[in-house]
Amino acid sequence: MRTILFTTLLVAFSAAAIAAAPVPVIPDKAPGPSKISFWNTQRRGANCFNREVTSDWWASAKKAGIEFVRLVPDKWPGQHRDFLIGDADRYDSLIGTDFAKLKKTLDQADAAGMRVVLGMLSLPGARWRQNNDNRPDFRLWQDVAYWTQAARFWRDLAGRLAGHRALVGFNIINEPTPEDATPATAASEKGGWTAPIENTAADLNAFYRTIIASIRTVDPQTPVFIDAGKWASASAFATLKPVSDDKTLYAFHMYEPFEYTNKKANGGKVCYPGMTAAQSQNPVPLDINTLRAIISPVADWQKQNNIPSNRIIAEEFGCHRTNCGAAEYLSDLIHIFNAQEWHWAFYSFREDTWDGMDYEIGDQPLGATFWKAYQAGKKPTPPRSKNRIWDAIRNNLR
Repeated sequence: MRTILFTTLLVAFSAAAIAAAPVPVIPDKAPGPSKISFWNTQRRGANCFNREVTSDWWASAKKAGIEFVRLVPDKWPGQHRDFLIGDADRYDSLIGTDFAKLKKTLDQADAAGMRVVLGMLSLPGARWRQNNDNRPDFRLWQDVAYWTQAARFWRDLAGRLAGHRALVGFNIINEPTPEDATPATAASEKGGWTAPIENTAADLNAFYRTIIASIRTVDPQTPVFIDAGKWASASAFATLKPVSDDKTLYAFHMYEPFEYTNKKANGGKVCYPGMTAAQSQNPVPLDINTLRAIISPVADWQKQNNIPSNRIIAEEFGCHRTNCGAAEYLSDLIHIFNAQEWHWAFYSFREDTWDGMDYEIGDQPLGATFWKAYQAGKKPTPPRSKNRIWDAIRNNLR
């Protein structure tokens, strides 16, 4: 009965979202070759979660050899609480001033010769934790009515941006965690969390099909990127289902093992390569083979579903720059990605709110003088220079 009811509701909501009068498609630039062709060869890029993105930033990214940028604008100050959306509690229409700011930024990227994958941290019913008093917002995964609003949001945004030359992808939602939406699904993870969430509002595969169908009513060309569940983890590929859309790329994030990559969890105890420290009685190796094992579900899924390598992307990866062996960790990950011929985007290039993964700074903490100036609102420039950590990435860029 639950399956029948959900299916009926899903059809109704999806039909309402997709059949509504689409917004006009307004090409900003003359269309060139098919956008999916950009991804037919391996691409190497970076993430940008900055509060402000300037023309100089785009020029610097281009000079560094970065081929594309995954741009997420949720930190940008907007006219209302949630940038572009207005209010994640209830989406009505795109916020005009916010859209104008996004369009200007994309125009700057295009002028610099950069290509962009546009992603979202928030959707209707799923406000980004850092914009939500650090509380998770699971409504999108608990009430299919929010799927309708999310489908309409992406239809509106795709329709307004269709044809923009800088855009080579839409990333529907960053690091979804529908399996955590209810205690029942969270508790069932050990035994396989797909069974209790399939045919419910937490069904990530059905959600993606709904949103992609909505986007395609106004934009049949721009590739769509879908993150695996469980924070886009490689292990969640086991429950991800390929979609019928042939312009879709499948994404995972790699910040594992957490006890090494996270500065606080590491606490100076773990170096790469080396041994893990959490299990002091029985430490395990931490090396390139460990990383391959963590990522192996992606390669297994790709083979099982006959997905070409140019449709897989390591969408985010990195570690805190001050951790022992950061250069070796990054170098080994990139070696794995290149061997698989997967696209990749490191986190992050010249972030303006956090220095932990700004690899051009090297492995030394920023001094008190820098932070005093930062807290005074003076926007100081970190001391960036040639170093082994940045070289691990830079030497693999184009």
